[in-house]
Amino acid sequence: MKTPSRPSERGAILVHVAIGMIVLIGFNAFVVDWGVLLVGRREAQNAADAGALAGAIAMAFDPNGWTNRTTTGPARAAAAQTALANAVWKEAPDVNVGTDVYFTDTPADMCPPGAGGLTPCIRVDVYRNQTHGNPLPAIFGRAVGLSTQGVRATATARVAIADSSDCMKPWAIPDKWLDNHDVTPPVENPPQWTPDDTFETQTRQGNSWVPLANPDVYVPPSATSPGTGFTVANDLGLRLTLKESTPQDAIAPGWFFPIQLPQPDGSTSGAADYQENIASCNGVAIGIGDTLQTENGNMIGPTRHGTQDLIALDPNARWNAATNSVTGSCAQSATPCAAHSPRIVAIPVINTADYYAGKMNGLTTVTVVNILGFFIDHMQGNDVVGYLMEAPGLTTGGGNITPLASFLTQIQLIR
Repeated sequence: MKTPSRPSERGAILVHVAIGMIVLIGFNAFVVDWGVLLVGRREAQNAADAGALAGAIAMAFDPNGWTNRTTTGPARAAAAQTALANAVWKEAPDVNVGTDVYFTDTPADMCPPGAGGLTPCIRVDVYRNQTHGNPLPAIFGRAVGLSTQGVRATATARVAIADSSDCMKPWAIPDKWLDNHDVTPPVENPPQWTPDDTFETQTRQGNSWVPLANPDVYVPPSATSPGTGFTVANDLGLRLTLKESTPQDAIAPGWFFPIQLPQPDGSTSGAADYQENIASCNGVAIGIGDTLQTENGNMIGPTRHGTQDLIALDPNARWNAATNSVTGSCAQSATPCAAHSPRIVAIPVINTADYYAGKMNGLTTVTVVNILGFFIDHMQGNDVVGYLMEAPGLTTGGGNITPLASFLTQIQLIR
C-alpha cells in the first residue's frame, strides 16, 4: 500500500520568525520612537515655559524690561537665552529671538494693555523638527521609512498686578500727597512733594484749628487712577528714611506706625512677633483694603534688632542707583539663597487724609491702600533707610489698583 505524500514544512518557521520580527519592529518603533517623541515634547515644553517665565521676570524687575521690547532688550534676550539653555533630547532647541520670542495680546482676557498701553504677556515658541533643521531621531522607525520626527512647544507668561504680600513688614507709612502748603525752605514754585514735607490741611489759631487756604490734598489710588500716591514712573529708586511715629506727630514721608500683622495661628502679635515679622516672612497674605491694628508701646528696639537680623541674611546686597536695582545679593549667586534678596520687602501704605484726620484722637487701626516694594539698605541710628522698588507679590482678587500705582507684581504662566 502506497503512503500518501504530504507537502514539506521545511522553512515554515522562518516565515513565522520573519512575521514576528516585523511585528516586534513595529512595536519597538511605537514604544521607543513614540517614547522619544513624548520625552522631547515634554522637554520642549519645559524649555518654552522657562523662557516665557524668564522673559516675564525681566519685564517686571529689570529697570528697562517693561519698555525695551527690542530683540536685544532684557525681556526677549532673557527669554531666548533661558529657552536655549534647556536641552531637548540632549540638544539645544531652535529659538529665534526675532521670530519666536514676542509680546502678545492673546488671550485677550489675560493680556490687556497695561502700563504705557503695553501688553503684559510674552510668548516663546520652541522647535526641534525637520523644518528648523534639528529633528528628533527615529530609531526603529527607519525600518518603515521614518528616519526623523519633530516636536514644537509654546508658552505664554504674563506680569500680573499683585494686590497682596505674605512678606509684609509691620510698618504703615502715609501715601504721597499733593503738597500745596509748602512752607519748608526752599519753597518750590509750583509746590511739589519732597521727602522733607509735612501733610497739612489746617492750622492752629489760638485754641482752635482752622482750614488752610491752600491745603495739601490726598487722593488714594484706585483701579483707574494712581491718585496723588506713589507711582513706579515717578518714585522708583526714591530714598526713604523710615522713622517710628506716634499719632501726635506731624505726617511726614517715611514716618510709620508700627502695626500688628496677623499671625499664622490667628493670634495677635506683640513685640517679639513684631521683631520676627521684620526679620522674616510670617506667611500670612495681607492685601489692599485690609484693616490692621496698630502696636502699643515703643518699638524702636524691636525695629532695630529685627532689621539688623534681616540685613544679616544678605549682607553683601547693595543698591545700584544707576539701574535702580539690587546687586551683590546672595539671590544672584551661582547657588541662589532665594528667588530674590531677603532685603526686598513689602511695606503697606495707608490713606494719608484718614491718618491726618485721626491722629489727634490716637489711631488704633489703619487701612491699606497700596503696597510698596522696598529694599532695606541700612540702619541710620534707630531709623531704617532704603529705596522704593518693584517686588514680587500675590494676586488674591482683593483690592484693585491701577498698574501705574502698583509696585508689586506676580509672574504667571498662563498657557
